[in-house]
Amino acid sequence: MKKIGFIFCFIILASSVFGQQFLWSTTKDTLNKWEKYVPLDMVTSEVLNFYDLYQLYFDGSGFSKDGFIEFIKKFKNNSDGWEELENKINKIEDLTVFAFKGNSGQGSYVFVMCISKNNVNLIMFSNNYEPGCISTHSYERDKFARWFKTLLN
Repeated sequence: MKKIGFIFCFIILASSVFGQQFLWSTTKDTLNKWEKYVPLDMVTSEVLNFYDLYQLYFDGSGFSKDGFIEFIKKFKNNSDGWEELENKINKIEDLTVFAFKGNSGQGSYVFVMCISKNNVNLIMFSNNYEPGCISTHSYERDKFARWFKTLLN
């Protein structure tokens, strides 16, 4: 989980808090830079596209908002981006899902963040093997889809 946090924080800083690597969002009230809107009922389908594309994923689900903010503060530096990220997360009341992409130098990662009034769930897709990764086998695709839908409730 520490590796996921470090990569997540690196991508956030490198992309100026959801900036240049943004893929899509479930809210129309986003910054102008966020060009693609995905309705909530289509999120699972969009996430399954990442499941099919990448060989591995990391389960970073199960955070409370406060717990998630404390987790990412472990990697905090003096960047204003952290405060901006914390404010954005805390302002979200209704379920909102974001997808954004980054590169660690060893390959790309796609993060999917599901933020609700009290919780933050994070899933990271990658082709780079790291401890704690889960394989994206085609025979487990339906099981993954059912599990992911529980994050949207």
